[in-house]
Amino acid sequence: MIAMSSGTAVEARWRRGIAALGLVMLGAVGLSSGAAAAADEEALSRGRDLLAAGQAAEAKQAFDEALLADPSSVEAHLGLARSYYALGEYARAVVEFESVLRYDNLPRDLQSQAETYDRLAAGYVTRGWSPFFYGETGIGNYRQNNTDSTDIFGGGGNHDTFLPIRAGGGWSTALTDRHSFNGTLDYRFRWYDESDRRNDSDLRWNVNLSRPVDDDSLRFGMRGRVSYRGDGQYRNDWGLFATYDLGFGPNDRLTLGGELRERRYPRGPLRDRTRDIAELTVNWAHSLANGRSGFGLGGSYGQEWASRARIDGDATFWGIDGEFDHSFSDTLDLFLWVAYANENFDEERPDFTTDPDLLLERTDDLWYVGGGLVWRFAPGWSLRPTFEYDWEDSNIPALAYSKTEAWVTVRKSF
Repeated sequence: MIAMSSGTAVEARWRRGIAALGLVMLGAVGLSSGAAAAADEEALSRGRDLLAAGQAAEAKQAFDEALLADPSSVEAHLGLARSYYALGEYARAVVEFESVLRYDNLPRDLQSQAETYDRLAAGYVTRGWSPFFYGETGIGNYRQNNTDSTDIFGGGGNHDTFLPIRAGGGWSTALTDRHSFNGTLDYRFRWYDESDRRNDSDLRWNVNLSRPVDDDSLRFGMRGRVSYRGDGQYRNDWGLFATYDLGFGPNDRLTLGGELRERRYPRGPLRDRTRDIAELTVNWAHSLANGRSGFGLGGSYGQEWASRARIDGDATFWGIDGEFDHSFSDTLDLFLWVAYANENFDEERPDFTTDPDLLLERTDDLWYVGGGLVWRFAPGWSLRPTFEYDWEDSNIPALAYSKTEAWVTVRKSF
């Protein structure tokens, strides 16, 4: 449960979060900030010494004291998060780390996220900047499941072996004692053993500015991706985003987000799919089981505007998602996720495969389920068996699609 002193206090937190998010999206949030109380330097120094001596529980108390004096202290937030990590309370550590640092290219499991953040936080406090890097590869199998579309086109059920490769990293730099500049790069590639199937290539980037606001956190920036779509065609995404995190103690964080982005296909037969997108999101992260387990719930709502002659026209979409993570030990972690999305388009189109005279406004239902294990067999090294099942249904049978994938990778973080 999210504990608050009164309904009025909760409403005030919501109003503060929504107001700050709106200001960011309008470009009205700068680097200036009001005077903040000086952090308790004695408590910070004591917390650093206790953490270095391996006394994480006592260090946690010291950093709590520092936050009472200055709730926006970056060092106090990171010190408290590192104390949670040293205690093995990974879900709580991530909640606290993300009041200062946040990256969208980290693994799904909370233990790996906390480990990366802990390494970053150590350098961020001592040097004012800190990087991280990773590489991952392995082997997997892709299967296209039988659906209405495979029945129509006479395919489905095929198996393809693939080799996944992923590499990237990121960094944070302290601009002031309250603000940090963050950036990430994430490259993903899949080579399939079937010569008639395209190899997937995807580069994602993110740059943003963030700062803690008492127990909350404010972030805004730009992000995008470049994806290869086969036959020399690419999809380019880029957008402006902002988030406001509301912290509710050690176990809960609520994130309000908004993004304006463009999805552009520069040339070729896919060019008509180019569109502009506006999306609002809300996500709740909760830690339980003494910080060893955590789950998240999220929702989204948005609008797409076809900027060229997309056959389906504009679209309204919404979705919900959930994830769960549990650390059995300091070397074994389990993660699961599920997501659902609905898309409704506003232009009628013919259903050529069943009745060419029938005009329909397309409606899609999209389901995604997956999970996996993480085994840390050496410092910085982990083995990751993972599976994913996707089912994309549509009122136009030829557009139905389903796949099952399973893969095992080895990841090196440094």
